[in-house]
Amino acid sequence: MPIGQFYISMIHKTIHVNWDFIGFSASFLCMLHCIFLPIVIAIFPLMGLAFLTDEFYEIFLIGASLMIAMFAIYNGYKKYHGKLLPVFLCLTALVLFCIGFLIENHFLERTLHFLGTFFLIIAHYYNWKFTKDHKSCKIKQTHSM
Repeated sequence: MPIGQFYISMIHKTIHVNWDFIGFSASFLCMLHCIFLPIVIAIFPLMGLAFLTDEFYEIFLIGASLMIAMFAIYNGYKKYHGKLLPVFLCLTALVLFCIGFLIENHFLERTLHFLGTFFLIIAHYYNWKFTKDHKSCKIKQTHSM
C-alpha cells in the first residue's frame, strides 16, 4: 500500500483517497474564503451563513488544510520523491499563517493568509507532480526488465 494514498477495503470495493487532492481542495476553499469574505460579509447573516465570518471557521479551515498538507507532503517526501521543495513551501505557508494570526492589521492578516494558502496549493501541486513522476519512473523500470 503506497504511503500518501489511503485505501479503504469494503466487501468487494476499494476506495482510493488522494491526500494531495483533498489538501489542494481544502486549501482552495480557504483561498475562496479569503477572497470572497470581505465582499459578501454583509450578505451572510441574511442567508443564514453568519458562521462563515467567525474566526473559529477560519482557524478550522487553516488547521485542516495544514494537517492534510503535512500528512500528504511528509508521505510523498518519505516514500516517493525525497525532494524538499514541497516541504519548504508547506513550512513557508505555516510561517505566513502564524504571522498573519499575530498581526492586528486586518488587511495584512488577510494578505498573509491568502499567500499562505497559495503556498499550500503550490506545495500540493509539486508533491503530486513529484510523486506521479516517481511512480511513472518505477513503472517504466519494471516494464523494461
